[in-house]
Amino acid sequence: MNKKLLALLIPSVLMASSAQAIELYKDQTNALNMMGWLGFAAVNDGDDTAVVDNFSRVGFRFDRQEKNGWRSFAHTEWGINMVTSDDSLKYVGGQLGAQKTSDFLFNRLGYVGLSHAKWGSLSFGKQWGAYYDVAYTTDVLNVYTGYSVGAYTFGDGGLTGAGRADSAFIYRNSFGDLDIALQYAAKQNGDVALFDKNGQAVDDGSHLSFDTSYGANLTYHVTDKFKVLAGFNRGDFEGELAGVSVDDTNEIIGIGAQYGSFYQYAPGRYAKGLYVGFNAHQSKQNELVAGQLYDSTGAEFLVAYHYDNGFVPSFLISYQDLDTDETTAIKGNWTRQFAVLGLHYRYSRDTVMFAEAKFDFSDMDDKGFEAAQDNSYAVGIRYFF
Repeated sequence: MNKKLLALLIPSVLMASSAQAIELYKDQTNALNMMGWLGFAAVNDGDDTAVVDNFSRVGFRFDRQEKNGWRSFAHTEWGINMVTSDDSLKYVGGQLGAQKTSDFLFNRLGYVGLSHAKWGSLSFGKQWGAYYDVAYTTDVLNVYTGYSVGAYTFGDGGLTGAGRADSAFIYRNSFGDLDIALQYAAKQNGDVALFDKNGQAVDDGSHLSFDTSYGANLTYHVTDKFKVLAGFNRGDFEGELAGVSVDDTNEIIGIGAQYGSFYQYAPGRYAKGLYVGFNAHQSKQNELVAGQLYDSTGAEFLVAYHYDNGFVPSFLISYQDLDTDETTAIKGNWTRQFAVLGLHYRYSRDTVMFAEAKFDFSDMDDKGFEAAQDNSYAVGIRYFF
């Protein structure tokens, strides 16, 4: 596979889960690989300690050599809840039993596409959005990650298209040192589930529905290790929030930069030396807090170093500020800001132990919101395959 074709496939495949894969089958035309990881973390928020699943997932990658230099591909990926079944106890007919409240497997990605070294690639389905190329530059730690990148509105960013975009068409191509991505997402069901600051479903009649969305990004490779990025994502929505009809636009515009590779998303999970990631964005109606949408400004900066002995120390700083005034539900200052110190130990290329500590210094006039931003600590392990 030549360098240009690899550049087209890496954003949609390697960021999907793990850049290393287990080869299950290969002949002169077809290839099938499995990729993913299993992981858990013990997280303490200053009061309680909980053992949680650490974004475990399993995926399958299908590749086929077609005629005239074309390749077809398909990717499926499911998240795995491997720590708990999330059962609740239910008393029925004089008997106490367990009632299932969540799935062991849930859909993360599923798309098919075609690629060509000259004509680029076109993929269809649920996949990492064009804007996520900008956001992922700092979204690489194991626990405290992705808070302020603006890609995960309404869960995984599927509805807006900035994260794991639903029902998306994405075209990618490279022209020398410049990569482009163009995206269009047309959702069959764009209804949004709304929750308040306590995690309870909002039952005051509020509802939102998203229509189509579109996005794009440009990536310029300054050197083999250093690149700069710019992207945007935009969509329309309508509905009712707290008794007020809304018909507005969801939008995010951002820039980013990346130096080096972080091991989790590097080809073969091979990485050494310095990694630096940065992204910043401004958004409109893109942050959902306590059942209300807000304009916001966010930024993250990450630096890490891969030592030859397997240790990977890291430092992240994250900033998110809501645009509040007298017309919004939150009228005072709402600024979430924290730093993360991490130490990952790569016992082998495929087995990683880690510790991460989040030190919060948020500034919010509503002390209830501020109290929810406590310091937190986590240790865990990931087993890649």
